[in-house]
This record gives sequence, C-alpha cells and structure tokens, in this order.
Amino acid sequence: MFSYRSILKQALAIAWKHKYLWFFGLFASLAVAGGSMEYKFITQSLTQGLVDGTYQSLNGLLATSYLCQQVWLGIIDLFSQNILIILNTLTILLLAVTLISVFVWLAISSQAALVDGVKKIITTKKKFSLLSIREGLTNGGNHFWSVLGLNILIKILTSFAFFIVSLPLLFLVISDDSSFVVAYTILFVIFVPIAVSLSLIVKYAISCRVIENKSVMESLRVGLNLFKKNWLVSLEIAIVLFIISFLSSLAILLAISILFFPLLWLGIAYSINWLIFLMLFLALLAAALFGSMFTTFQIATWTDLYIRLKDNKGKAKLERIFQKK
Repeated sequence: MFSYRSILKQALAIAWKHKYLWFFGLFASLAVAGGSMEYKFITQSLTQGLVDGTYQSLNGLLATSYLCQQVWLGIIDLFSQNILIILNTLTILLLAVTLISVFVWLAISSQAALVDGVKKIITTKKKFSLLSIREGLTNGGNHFWSVLGLNILIKILTSFAFFIVSLPLLFLVISDDSSFVVAYTILFVIFVPIAVSLSLIVKYAISCRVIENKSVMESLRVGLNLFKKNWLVSLEIAIVLFIISFLSSLAILLAISILFFPLLWLGIAYSINWLIFLMLFLALLAAALFGSMFTTFQIATWTDLYIRLKDNKGKAKLERIFQKK
C-alpha cells in the first residue's frame, strides 16, 4: 500500500542502519544543497521578508559578478609580471582548480552513488556493508557527467526564473513606484511552484538516469511525465521533507548550543585555546554528521518514491482525505 509513512520510515531506516552511506551523504550534501535551492529561497523569504530576501540575493549576485570581474582583471595584470611570479601564481591556480574539481567529482559521484546504493538496498535487500566505497564511487562516477549536467540545468533554470522575478525590484530602485512591489509579489507567487516543480522533475530524472541508465533527455522526459502524473504526491512529499528539514535543523542547532556552547564560552572567557578548538571541532563534526545523515535520508526518500511511482500512480493524502468524505 502506498503511504508517505512507509516511504519516510524506510528511508529513515536505510539512513540509520546503513551508516556506510553517510560517507556519500557527506559529499552529496554539497550537490543536494544546490539542488534544493528553492527551499533555501523560501526560507530566506519567510525569515527576511519577500523584498528584503530578494535584495539580499541580488546583492550576492552583484558581489559574485564583481568578484569575477576582479579575477579577470587580475589574470590580465598577471601576465605583465615577471616569469617567476607568473609560474608561482599559475601553480597555485592549478592546485586550486584541481582541488575544486576533486570536490565536484566527489559531490556528484556521491549523489549518484547514494541513488544507486539505496536502489540496491530497496530492490535486492543486499547488505550494503558488503559493498565498498570504491565500488560506490565507481558506480556513481559512471554517471558523473549526466548527473552534473542535470544539476547545472536546474541551477540555470531556477536562476533564470529568479532573475525574471527580481526585475520589478530593479525597476523599483530606479522609479520608486510601489506597483513594482505588487508585480514582484505576483511573480514570486508564480516562481515558487515553478522552481519547486523543476527541482522535483530533475530529482526524478537523476533517479531515472542512475537506476535505469537512460539518456539525459529520456530521463528528463520520464521525470516530467512522472511529475505530471503525480504532481500532488511530489509536492506533498517535498513539503513534508521541508518541514522535517526545518525542525530537525532547529533541533540539532539547539543540541549543539546546549552541549558545546557553554564550554566554548568558558574557553573564551578564560583563554583556554585547546578547549575552544575542541568545542568548535565537535560542533562542526556534529553538524557534518547530521548533514550526511539527513542527505542520505532525503535522497533515499526520493529514490524510494521514484521506484514506487515508476509503474503505479501514487495517491496523495489530500485525494485520500476527500475520497473518505
């Protein structure tokens, strides 16, 4: 029987029993955080207000643009220096690019490895402890370029939609006409479901690509059709995961504050450096473990949902409620 409780319960069991998956969750959280950018935007808008939240994001975009411009000017200026400075700078840049590339590969490969691993646990009941990190990364690395492309696609689409929504605020700065605030609010209401829908379609497409090894375009088609047939189920699961993410994040922050901050302030007050570094390390470790576990839980939920919806249409909670009435 299709139920959200069974999906979430199984995903939580997978994330808790197979802690081996947390290795992939640690790196996949870098990719999944980007994939769930609409959740971040909604949270920012709720906490800072619609207009203030968007202005904050626009400032970030402008700062990024300025940084890229300065980097480009710095590269041009670099070649006016002597050969030793050029070689040293290029070496540092090469090392930085290599390090970033390794983290990107680990993030995307781990995301695909989690989907593949969860699918094996669900469908074959094989003990995941028998599988190695190397095997998981190898399986995930086979889908690196396609999964990377899908992650980039959702970033481009949501960023473009966000830019369109932000245009009334840019005109508001110029003309100071309050009608632009109304236009922005209307566009924001339109943007949120579009951003969420695009994100969910890509989630299904990634599952399709990894599990069924279809092409990127075919995976997107499957993801779109699956979302069209089960859009209410998908949105309800997304809302449930958003609430769980919000509440669990508050809980872990409260736990970290209670467990580590008193000793941290004690170390600061009495200049006990080793205690300060220990508390910071333990706090970061707790946050990393929570992030790894929750990312595993989140991907397990969407993977399980994809497997269940692939052949059968799910019934949303609202549909079941109205059927009973």
